[in-house]
Amino acid sequence: MMSRDTSRPHGGRRGGAGHYRCRIRIAVLALVLLAAACSSQDGAGGGEAGEAATTTVASTVSEPVTTASASTLSEPVTTTSTAPSGTVTTGPEPSVATTVTSVTGTDAADDQDRPGEGDEADPVDETGAADGADGSPAAPERTVRWIECEFVGLECGVVTVPLDYRDTDAGELALTIAVHRATDPDRRIGYLVVNPGGPGASGIDMAAWALEGPGVIFTAPVLERFDIVGFDPRGVGRSEPPFVCGEPGAQLALLSQVELPFDAAEEFAAAEEAALLCVESMGAAAGLLHSEYVAHDMDEIRKALGADQVSYFGVSYGAALGVWYATLFPESVRAMVVDGADNPLDDVSTVEARVANVIDELRQFEVLLGEALDACDQPECPMYNDGDPRGYFKENVGALDAVAEATGGNPLAGALAIITPLYSEEAWPYLWIGYALLVEEDDPSLLAELARFQLGDSHGGTTFVEHVNCLDSWVLHPQLDRHVRLSDETAMEEAVRRELPLLAHLEFTAPGTCPFYDLLDRAAFGGTLDGGDVPIVVIGNPRDPATPLSESVELVEETLSNGYLVQAEHFAHGVYPNNECANEIIHRALIDLVLPEERTTIC
Repeated sequence: MMSRDTSRPHGGRRGGAGHYRCRIRIAVLALVLLAAACSSQDGAGGGEAGEAATTTVASTVSEPVTTASASTLSEPVTTTSTAPSGTVTTGPEPSVATTVTSVTGTDAADDQDRPGEGDEADPVDETGAADGADGSPAAPERTVRWIECEFVGLECGVVTVPLDYRDTDAGELALTIAVHRATDPDRRIGYLVVNPGGPGASGIDMAAWALEGPGVIFTAPVLERFDIVGFDPRGVGRSEPPFVCGEPGAQLALLSQVELPFDAAEEFAAAEEAALLCVESMGAAAGLLHSEYVAHDMDEIRKALGADQVSYFGVSYGAALGVWYATLFPESVRAMVVDGADNPLDDVSTVEARVANVIDELRQFEVLLGEALDACDQPECPMYNDGDPRGYFKENVGALDAVAEATGGNPLAGALAIITPLYSEEAWPYLWIGYALLVEEDDPSLLAELARFQLGDSHGGTTFVEHVNCLDSWVLHPQLDRHVRLSDETAMEEAVRRELPLLAHLEFTAPGTCPFYDLLDRAAFGGTLDGGDVPIVVIGNPRDPATPLSESVELVEETLSNGYLVQAEHFAHGVYPNNECANEIIHRALIDLVLPEERTTIC
């Protein structure tokens, strides 16, 4: 973003990187394992739906859900790039697919032969209402084709959904789901659909964490009372289509021909070609991976499960997805709680408002970066620098170019490597060790792993997070045309330099494809995204690095027609299940259908 000193100082006031050699190697190994665990998403790069794998539960973390462990390292990061940046880990590059497939050739009997189900109907919930309106399972318009599951203890299946809800004859996508059955089946309420965020994190992986027992991702009352349903959204992991935008490196090669601001016909042509690589690879599906259609998919899954209503819990981006679902299908929602929410309807009426949105969402990272550096306050800390870790950071930012080189050339890699360990205080040592390793030994390996956790295998091109965030923006705000999106860039860069002095040292601006998604057929949303008057409990966290409390406040006060804000503190992204006060409110909302007495509750 700013002109930077690209030199790499050595020696001088060092923080003991060599002393941390063993710890550095352990940290690198830990991050490698963490990234490998996330590759079960296959990049948010959808794969062949229904394929059984041979992974273990311990290798299923795809995105930080709500724990405070060092593994909570992923979530959308708002940047000032023309292509909204974010975080999702991708796996091996899938083969390029230009057509959308559907599941065919399966026996109807196989579709209904769910393991362990027998002939029993879904139990009645506490209010006396069964999943079916007449007391028996509702007749599904779609069915689940139950398949062998890679996780012992889950039941996995495939649901086919329309590619394009404007034209249901345009083809189908196969989505993979997983169900963790209620541990107290006699008191089972029904289905709890979950989404861990991203966009691009795997709901199947989130459901698999339920196998670890209470307190890891879900509390005991939730595990006891609900069948937890996770699904990989369209374009993610085990669901279709594989997310691909050209051959590896093709988008980066085109975007490298562009210098901001766009001012030459050749630059516009290169960016347009880069955007259209997604269409060349995925066909019509390229423009149809947005949240409105994922919400439609959720209701097809509900129908396939034979449920009249479902409950919902979503984290981070999963909160926005919940708002979409409640808006489009309010009668399908039994209860809804969202955590670590981002308001999907920020004010975009003026350039000043749009810039303020970006600054607001980046401000907590500015605060946390300062706190992380200040916490390096002992000589044993690799960035100690005679008591001036902030100076050490500022003096050596030019070295972050090596992180970009090590991750395929993505110019945002250095910034994402610095931001990633800010998601949890327990992860700050990754920042200290990785930065010192880079500066003192010319070794970008640890920071590169942190960046890859965000970038996946995008090879310097559009990530799944960028793609979906961009599509959502075009769906909700088609009035923000190409010219407007491009013209905001300078104002955003100036605002970051003025208001976020630490982050201003990082490279957040890079040419992207988002302004050129007017070339993709994506439709536009003509309704009001307000949650459809469904009571939605929103958990907001003053210490959340990725989705500031202000976003939860705005969601409840400005967007939702029937929202309830619960303010609960936890030093990580998301609160549940790590705050007992919030847990109790969540249990009452999801299990007992009892809402908070006040519109705002402070734990």
